[in-house]
Amino acid sequence: MEVTENSRFSWKQFWVSMVYENLPPVILSPIAALLFERSIKKAWHVCQHRGLLVVSLPYNSPSFIAFSWLLVYPGSWLITAGIICVVFFDLESIAGIDSLQMIIAYAFLFCRRLIIAVKYGYFSRDDFAALSDPAPDWNFDKTRRKLIAVGWSNPKDFPGLLEEEFEDASRLSNRSPSVSSGNTEDNEDFKTFVMGVLDDVYSMKKPTWYNALVGISVLGILLAVLLTKQLFGTAYLGSDLVPIVVNLATYAGVMTGIGIMGFGLMCAFDFERRSRIFSLLKAALSQKKESSFDTSGISNGTFDVNNPTELDDWMSARSVLRSFGERFYLRVQTYTSILLCFSLICVALLNLIAWTQMEHNINTIVLLSMTILVIAFIGSYAMYRATQLQQLSYATRASLQKYLLEMEVSSGYTETELNGQERKAKDVLRQIDENINFMEIIYRPISLLGYRADSGLIGSILGLMITGCLLAIQGFVESDLTYSTTGWSLY
Repeated sequence: MEVTENSRFSWKQFWVSMVYENLPPVILSPIAALLFERSIKKAWHVCQHRGLLVVSLPYNSPSFIAFSWLLVYPGSWLITAGIICVVFFDLESIAGIDSLQMIIAYAFLFCRRLIIAVKYGYFSRDDFAALSDPAPDWNFDKTRRKLIAVGWSNPKDFPGLLEEEFEDASRLSNRSPSVSSGNTEDNEDFKTFVMGVLDDVYSMKKPTWYNALVGISVLGILLAVLLTKQLFGTAYLGSDLVPIVVNLATYAGVMTGIGIMGFGLMCAFDFERRSRIFSLLKAALSQKKESSFDTSGISNGTFDVNNPTELDDWMSARSVLRSFGERFYLRVQTYTSILLCFSLICVALLNLIAWTQMEHNINTIVLLSMTILVIAFIGSYAMYRATQLQQLSYATRASLQKYLLEMEVSSGYTETELNGQERKAKDVLRQIDENINFMEIIYRPISLLGYRADSGLIGSILGLMITGCLLAIQGFVESDLTYSTTGWSLY
């Protein structure tokens, strides 16, 4: 996919969003908005549209305001207080709490905030400016439309969203359909065909087991920690204020994993929908025995490989559909990479503890191990769907080359036996094949962690995780590690 000005990642927007997201809402983030925007009115609108201090009903729904004040803000303050306690207090001597646990729990929240900052990094300039514009150019519905787990999960529930993305894709696509030369009826046929494919694909509903899996995964991590505490007789909360705050903050931090695990499954769902788009396009190519070159395949949904005009229309449809929702598409790839990177960092931290004989509580090992296990499963599923989508580029090229071979065989390898239209169709097929090879395999393939989403990617990433975990186990074994009755490491 071509990176256009509309989809170019803005590092400025990303870092501004990181500041907003990581400062405590209500308390400090509105001050940051005032400093960045240098206008009370603009800062006010930023706070309302980005959830930094939501109080205005014209800009936010009552349910969102209640959700923010009853859950989001208190949770953020609690986790911030917990990490501050870790930095400024010696919790091991005060309450027997492993500070590393709180840091890992905070990493869950940080990962989610990183994903949110990436979202704003892919906003267009106009969208980003509208967030602070005193004019009513932004509203709560537009915020929900931009969310992967809301608007992009069920775009047909948001009237006009598919049409808006279609118009953007048509404008940003490098190719223009041959039917756009002035024939209004053919232009409508082109839009009808593309929108028909989109309507079919985006009628797919997110599997109901996604939410169940996310809940089970995160609760599984939390319950594993609580059961370990129960086994070693460690207090769930503690008796003093500091351990109570830190323990509650740890549990709250782990629960924020619902967001990042949910993002992982939504990424897999988007890859699956896009795979269906290109499966339908691949199936639309056909080889008619009797080709009439004065008609367009767009009107009947099939494209004759012997007709250069229909081939051009097919490639135009493919270009538009590949550019469809490109900012969501780029965000999905980045979110998946962040999730996998988080798991690899947990593996590295596990090795750091093992090989440096860092003092720790067994709860920390359980927390790290469960996190790696859960993300490995969800991340592998997302990678599997991404590789399926990438494989369709190869499968499409194979189909095109098959048609080319059949043309060669049918003509007896004699170019002069082909009529002018057939020779042109053959040349167009070669150009389409080269275009797909360059754009979708060499220049802009699906990329996760900076690597093309080939079948070997899953094995490579899982291989790193498994090897890292085995190295950590070896480190623990060689250090003769045992644990005290309270769960603390003894070397």
